[in-house]
Amino acid sequence: MTRVVAIADLHGNLPQDLAEGDVLVIAGDVCPISDHEVGFQERWLRESFYPWMESLPHDEVVWIAGNHDFVCQTPGWKPGGRGHYLLDGGVDAAGLTFYGTPWVPKLEGWAFYAGDDDLTERMSSIPAVDVLVPHGPPRGFGDALARGGRAGSEALLEAIDRTRPQLCAFGHIHEDHGTWERGRTRLANVAHVDVRYRVRPAAERVFDLTPP
Repeated sequence: MTRVVAIADLHGNLPQDLAEGDVLVIAGDVCPISDHEVGFQERWLRESFYPWMESLPHDEVVWIAGNHDFVCQTPGWKPGGRGHYLLDGGVDAAGLTFYGTPWVPKLEGWAFYAGDDDLTERMSSIPAVDVLVPHGPPRGFGDALARGGRAGSEALLEAIDRTRPQLCAFGHIHEDHGTWERGRTRLANVAHVDVRYRVRPAAERVFDLTPP
């Protein structure tokens, strides 16, 4: 078994007491909300985030960006640190296959916004993997808004049904933290902060997955 620990929406908070496991998955929105300027975010990644990753006990770290992580969408930007940064791409880690995609709908003007047609095309390109790591939720799972309504992607849900990963770990909708099952797939909204950006204790979730 491979133990996967999943968390999302750090927003500058770097937990020191995460559950131990073989792979840590971070499903986007890592940068602080205090400053969205790309220079600040680049310095913060270099001076805080990458050293924090180095200190983690997990054998592997897999991470993606989110709609607050503008620096990751800057032309020419390259990630540092020991983690595997995924942008519509995959990696093999600890005997499992991972695929990460940061794109979210309905947030024009934010990082990694995708219109309906673009999002559908990107989601249709997701391959079959063990662990799928989008930033936002699929429709109907972990996407309930505090103000009412749902914000999940129907195209992502269709991709999950098509590829049937063991795990889909995401965040983005802070207020709908939790876990669900759909067929063989476990779905988890693992947002580290709540709707008011307050840290949620023990937000991460732990999954023991079977390597193929």
